[in-house]
Amino acid sequence: MPLFGAKLSDIESRILENIKKNKAIFPDEIEQIENGLLLIRKLTQITEEASKQYQDKPNFSTNHEIFARNRQLLLIAYVSLLFSSYGTQFVILRTVLENNNLMRLFNKNPKYAFEWLPIKPQKLFTEDVQKKFGKSGIHNRTYKPEFVRKHVFDIAEKQKVRTDIRILYSQLCDYTHPNYAGWKEIVVQKEDSERVLNIPQFSLVESNSATGIYLFMMQLTFKAFVETFKEYLAGFVFQLRDWQQNNLKLLWKHKT
Repeated sequence: MPLFGAKLSDIESRILENIKKNKAIFPDEIEQIENGLLLIRKLTQITEEASKQYQDKPNFSTNHEIFARNRQLLLIAYVSLLFSSYGTQFVILRTVLENNNLMRLFNKNPKYAFEWLPIKPQKLFTEDVQKKFGKSGIHNRTYKPEFVRKHVFDIAEKQKVRTDIRILYSQLCDYTHPNYAGWKEIVVQKEDSERVLNIPQFSLVESNSATGIYLFMMQLTFKAFVETFKEYLAGFVFQLRDWQQNNLKLLWKHKT
C-alpha cells in the first residue's frame, strides 16, 4: 500500500530512496537509534514505579511528562532523518535539547519544577510540598533557554559545557527561524546557480552530521532521565551502560 497515495507517488519514491541510502550507509547508527528508542519505551516502566512519590517530588512529576514528550519527539526526528528531511529533524531536536536541559534544571531545584506547573497540578501535591515549593504563588512559569543553561551549568568547571550547548542550540535555531542556513537541505548548487528542490534529497555530508547530532541528543535524554530516576534503574543498568558505551564509539565517527 502506498504511503501517500498515487498522486504523491513521486514523493514516496524519493523518500523510499532516501531511507534505503541512510540504512545502507549508516547501518550501525540506525541499529543504535532503534535500540535507543526501544529502551526509551521500556524506561517508562520506571516512571510508573516512581509514581507513588510524585506527590512528594515535583521534579519526578514534571520530568516524567517531559521524558514522555522526548520519547515522541525522538521517534519523529528519526523518521525525518530517514526521509533526509534534515531541517525538520533539527527543528525537533532543538526542542529535545531544551527539554533535556529543563529536566536537569528541575532536578537541581524542584521549586522551579513546581512553579512550571499550572495551579491544578500543583494542588495535587501534599500540603507540605505546596507550602515548601509554592510560597511564591507562581504557576505556569516559563524558562528561557539562557536562564536554564546558566542555572544548570553554573559552576566554573561547567562553563565550557554551557558554551558548547549554547553554540549547538544556536545552530539548531537556524532551522527553526527563517535563517538562510536552514534552507540548505532543499537547495542544490549547480555551477553558479541554485536550484530549490521539491523534495529533500539525500546528502552524505548532511546525513553524517544529522545522525551524529541525533545520537548526541538521545544520549542527553538518557542522561537527564538517569539523573531524575537513578533510584529506580536496577533493572536497566546494564542496558543503559551498553547503549552508552556503543554510542560513544559511534559519536567519535561523526565528529565534525
